[in-house]
Amino acid sequence: MANYTNMLKSNHDRSEAMLNLSLTTISEMVEDGEKVTVAELVRRTGFSRDYFYKNKDVHEALTNAITLQTGKVFINRKEESLLKATRRENELLKLKIISLEKNIETLTAELKKKSSSEFDLVNNL
Repeated sequence: MANYTNMLKSNHDRSEAMLNLSLTTISEMVEDGEKVTVAELVRRTGFSRDYFYKNKDVHEALTNAITLQTGKVFINRKEESLLKATRRENELLKLKIISLEKNIETLTAELKKKSSSEFDLVNNL
């Protein structure tokens, strides 16, 4: 009988730990502004998809989190870092374009000076 009681206590403790981890993960994702999905919860916790659907407390928290996030636009971290890198590259390219445009203006002015001075030389002959 003692083994049975110990087994029940062990199962209960494990269930509580799983519940706490699931609820903590869901709340962290909401706080961090990340999209809460079952697939992401499975990846982060290692629990099965069934767990998130069959455990009523976890399923309720999951449903509430998804409802809170309805209508929000999410960008995952990889896309966000790629977007930042692209924006930075665009800024550098804009600066390069400005520099090249100034260079064109300078060279055009020099060419006009040389053209007019050569024209003056031809006229003086």
